[in-house]
Amino acid sequence: MLNEEWPRSVGARFHSQKRSCREAPPMSFLLLDDETGRLIGHARLCLLPNRSKACWIESVLIRKSFRGRGLGKLVMRRLEDWMRDKNFDEAFLSTDDQIVFYRSCGYEDCQPIVHSTAATSVFPIMSKIEIPLQAEHADSRTLEKSKVCKNGNVPPPPPPPPNTAIKSAVVATVHHQYMRKKLENVLK
Repeated sequence: MLNEEWPRSVGARFHSQKRSCREAPPMSFLLLDDETGRLIGHARLCLLPNRSKACWIESVLIRKSFRGRGLGKLVMRRLEDWMRDKNFDEAFLSTDDQIVFYRSCGYEDCQPIVHSTAATSVFPIMSKIEIPLQAEHADSRTLEKSKVCKNGNVPPPPPPPPNTAIKSAVVATVHHQYMRKKLENVLK
């Protein structure tokens, strides 16, 4: 279902979905047909690297034949309920073409934020990683090149690619909008 809307290789999609089969973000929420067990809705929830009380919502999708029945709003409410239960107080997302839908769910436009679907536990340590020069494995040409660069004698850049005229191109002009919603505690 996801590949119908957003095509990716089978391997990439499998890897992404495998990482999302968890009980904590990053995780997928699935909406299944009670009678057939068929997948009819999907959403993915991820942590944000610099906002401990917020989540990132992505890949919200309802199977085309089930759209227009309020199931997208149901998925969004269930996501938000789960976030509230886990003490998250804010949700963020971005969209190219569903701004009206998300506004109807209570989301407001906001400035772009840092988000990633990678394992967010790596963010605090990434800036501390240094890759040491391993001289014992470097040959004399590599060491000689690094001396040249340190002295300011940098070789010229490669030439630009040939200028080829593009007869026609499709350029996406759809507005990419970041959105947020403050999650107030709601009595159930």
